[in-house]
Amino acid sequence: MDGVLVESENAHIEAEKQTLLKYGVKISAEELHTYTGTTARFMFTELIKKNKLNTTFEKIFNEKEEILFRLLKEEMRPTKGIIELLRKLKQERVKLAIASSSHRRLIEFVLEQLNIALFFASVISSEDVANSKPDPEIFLKSASKLGVNPADCVVIEDSKLGLEAARRARMKCVGYRNPSSGNQDLSRADVVIDDFSKLSIRELLSISDSAA
Repeated sequence: MDGVLVESENAHIEAEKQTLLKYGVKISAEELHTYTGTTARFMFTELIKKNKLNTTFEKIFNEKEEILFRLLKEEMRPTKGIIELLRKLKQERVKLAIASSSHRRLIEFVLEQLNIALFFASVISSEDVANSKPDPEIFLKSASKLGVNPADCVVIEDSKLGLEAARRARMKCVGYRNPSSGNQDLSRADVVIDDFSKLSIRELLSISDSAA
């Protein structure tokens, strides 16, 4: 979702930086980008341990979410070209799922704000899995919920860890190069794009066909 459906990566980074600064930790966007695609629990647990912070995941996560929702309410916009792509895929009767490392509350907020919930037959959030990307669990659960073979799925990812998870799930992958997601290595993707309006339905479906 983040960085693919909605331009939210900058808001996440800013919220994380502001939250950690409360604990005296000045962290760079580059370091935070290394966690892109992972769950908040994984990231904050690692940062609490690394910086020896006197806090809990629950506390620091709630502090970050308060800042994040405020930032997103001020400005939220869909990724360029994604709404039209969703419409075309829906017309082609392609089953669509969200497999996001974000919490369900945030996913539902984004879907409501962008009015795109009707496009998706399945939503899997971080609460639904035990393991963070690059573990393939979230994608395998999505395929199961859709009732399709993982080999027939195409994942759209903007992060290296998400791409690795898709590969481990034996799924094809479109790498979306979003400048807001940092310098992500998407070289193992089947196709790499930087603009959804340039991704044709025929090209996308041909990737899926080659997966079968």
